[in-house]
Amino acid sequence: MSFSLKLADAFGKVVERSPFTALDPIVKINHVPKGNNVIFGRAKYEDRPSDVVYIGKVLENAAGKSYLGADAWMDVTFPHVIYITGTRGSGKSFDLGVLIEGISELQEKSPVQNDVTPITSILIDTQSQFWTLRYEPRGAVKENAQQLEELKRWNIKPNALKNCRIYIPPNTEPFLGDEIKFRLQPRYVTAEDWCSLLGQEVYGPQGHIVSETCESLSPANYSLNDMIAYISDASNWPGIAESSRNALVYKLTDYLRTGLFDPAGLDVRSLLTPGVANIFMLRDLRNEDKSLVTAIIARQLFLIMGQHHKELKVAHFFDKPFKGENLPTRVWLLIDEAHVVAPANLPSPAREALVEYVKRGRDAGLSLVLATQQPSAVDDRILSQVNISFNHRLTFQSDISAAINRVPTKTLAGMKMSGTTLTDFGDMIRLLEAGQCFLGDHASSRTVLVQIRPRVTSHGGYNPV
Repeated sequence: MSFSLKLADAFGKVVERSPFTALDPIVKINHVPKGNNVIFGRAKYEDRPSDVVYIGKVLENAAGKSYLGADAWMDVTFPHVIYITGTRGSGKSFDLGVLIEGISELQEKSPVQNDVTPITSILIDTQSQFWTLRYEPRGAVKENAQQLEELKRWNIKPNALKNCRIYIPPNTEPFLGDEIKFRLQPRYVTAEDWCSLLGQEVYGPQGHIVSETCESLSPANYSLNDMIAYISDASNWPGIAESSRNALVYKLTDYLRTGLFDPAGLDVRSLLTPGVANIFMLRDLRNEDKSLVTAIIARQLFLIMGQHHKELKVAHFFDKPFKGENLPTRVWLLIDEAHVVAPANLPSPAREALVEYVKRGRDAGLSLVLATQQPSAVDDRILSQVNISFNHRLTFQSDISAAINRVPTKTLAGMKMSGTTLTDFGDMIRLLEAGQCFLGDHASSRTVLVQIRPRVTSHGGYNPV
């Protein structure tokens, strides 16, 4: 059982009735009538599509043709920019797990994947909760026991990721036994990054010192001690006040104590093993440092994968054998709590890196998934290329407005919910239950209400005991 062309082979009949009736007809949607399947994120119709992942069931009745109970799938061939919004507990982080399960190699063959070639992924786990992707749900854990019951109801078996690496910063205590401690190479930190981290203006006196230091030490693989020594050497700075240099030395010395930087630190190429899920558990880092980790990974991905695809295209064009590195052709970067690493109104090393990533990453085979509980706090430029959106429950009007502004299709004009007619899409979002979301994409004429499927791996985002 996987992508089914027969109704009898479909997933569990968990949605046969619904209190939701959309008043707007669905004029256009990628629907495969045999088996009653709907595909989001792909405009081209195919009878037997490959590289689609299962995300849930359509949860709405609709004026005109209704797709209630249809199996909802998502394309993973095209480089996507996916935006997931929702309050705490609404299911937004859950969606990240569902997507990673779909694109990763699993321990056992699963119907949640249909002819999916495993995709390399990198997850920025700001709350350090996604390590459970490695494991099946455990009946001894109350929340997992409920998850197992849901899986049974949906006719899906528990599973676990087969190839999953867990990375932790140097000062985080390991608890699984095989976590990989990572550090950052200072040469990959730009002068703008340092100014953001140290609270300095790029074009101010100390910003000038930082820029000159980075430029003078490049392209060597230098250390933080090298930076401190260069700034401390008065002969390098005729006419520059000693107080300006000393302030930077004090701040860089504080960073030295964290152990986060090392010339032999993380090489992003080491993450690019085909089909491997790489999880960076960053809860113990300051928000600025979480942003820096994200910035370095995003920039290096863009450079490495951009060059890789350029070489592939040249070899293909001239019909020559490809002699480059054995890298994946597609990579997904997923970020939980995106407002933490790329805030709209606070210094952030990741902001410019992600803007570049979304604007030019398509040709490099790069997808981006952003999840946030505060849509109004995320830099809007990063969201300019969103082509798929998952809108879970939100409560504050500023967040609802920000989320709606980035829905890549038409929102609902009217919906009956348990007998009450609503004409404000924001009110519809406010009334959603956990796991319910409005899913929008370029290939559909409007957003569609979907019930997200249960996770096949253990969900680690439940409340503490």
